[in-house]
Amino acid sequence: MILSLAQRAIALALDPQFLRFLLFGGIATLVSFFGGVALYAFLDVPYAPAVFIGSAAAIFVNFALNYLFNFHYHGRSMAAQFATFASVAGIGTVLTTLLAKSLLQAGLWLFPAFSLLDVEVACHVLAIGIVTFYSFFAHKYLSFNKGILAPLKTFAFRLLRRAK
Repeated sequence: MILSLAQRAIALALDPQFLRFLLFGGIATLVSFFGGVALYAFLDVPYAPAVFIGSAAAIFVNFALNYLFNFHYHGRSMAAQFATFASVAGIGTVLTTLLAKSLLQAGLWLFPAFSLLDVEVACHVLAIGIVTFYSFFAHKYLSFNKGILAPLKTFAFRLLRRAK
């Protein structure tokens, strides 16, 4: 069973669609960071709005790249796919935050000799890495597919059918 799980993990890591997803996510991260820096460092936009605008721009860039070059689903409009993409990205942000905070508690307990900043950075990176897998599958099967409501409708239909 462990061998099978490892083989599937390796297959995913080598999947061209997953690799493109990582590349486009990296590009979006650069847009977020450098866009925010450009706004607050050079254009005198206040820090929080600048970071927000950079992050929002990254969501658009990430969606556009994945829509055009990675996931090809034509059963829903681009606007509907973007709405799901933004929702999935928002959930991913919340998951990353909660996971990083939880990991930080464990990290501080396990590594009391390390500086707070070192543990924070390690936990943040680990949380991002874990949530990346959620994001890939959620975008693949929800954002660039039938959407969030379709699986919920199917689930509800099955529950109602069993109840009869």
